[in-house]
Amino acid sequence: MHIRRFGTGPPVVMFHGFSLTGEQFSPAAGLLDRTIIAPDLPGHGSSGSHPADVDAVTAAIDILLDGLGRPTPVMGYSQGGRMALLSAIGDQSNVSALVLISSNAGIRDQTVRESRVERDHVLGDRIREIGVGAFVDSWTSVGITRLDHLDEAYRVWDRSVRSQNSADGLASALRGYGQGAQPSVWHELGSLTMPVLLIVGSRDDRYTSINTEMAGLIPDAELLVIGDAGHNPLADQPEVTYGAISRFLDRDG
Repeated sequence: MHIRRFGTGPPVVMFHGFSLTGEQFSPAAGLLDRTIIAPDLPGHGSSGSHPADVDAVTAAIDILLDGLGRPTPVMGYSQGGRMALLSAIGDQSNVSALVLISSNAGIRDQTVRESRVERDHVLGDRIREIGVGAFVDSWTSVGITRLDHLDEAYRVWDRSVRSQNSADGLASALRGYGQGAQPSVWHELGSLTMPVLLIVGSRDDRYTSINTEMAGLIPDAELLVIGDAGHNPLADQPEVTYGAISRFLDRDG
């Protein structure tokens, strides 16, 4: 995986959301006294597209964390949070603390998961058909990923980050480790031994419900609901969100 680094201080590894890159976390350099290690996940940015399945991505994450030589705090947003959770459950020895933002532990119902696989494949084909630019414009204008409430400067920057991706890469990331491809690990949440901070936005009802349930199953978990924020509190309320992350890492990371 292509690795981006920002800031100075003790390390924290951060995994971005779908259709973003590690550049998503560059603003954190001014808000955290940490060295931010932010890879482009497979299928994104400067990382290759293949292989980009759940096992390959978790293996790449494990190699990255093992190479740091000591347990390190890990943070992930949305798709990146799901992969951070899978990696932490698979090998807890490299993760000193875990921050999951707008993440979940998988789709438990097999029929629903299979339906999501089909939707992810359709969306991947659509991205290839219309190209990254048109996809980004659509993706950021509707639903929980919309950005029209943010100022123009942020939206221009966000589009520039997402435009670093390729249509084939994003399609492979959806097919290989989208929500449908991710296994359900709800039954394994109780095995986590590190401190866990779960963050959601107050306007994101679905993920607030999911994370409330997750917090009840993880032994050492704290749930933080960021006011006046949607699915991406890092964009909606960056100072509040990164401030909370900083305090958590200073205490537990």
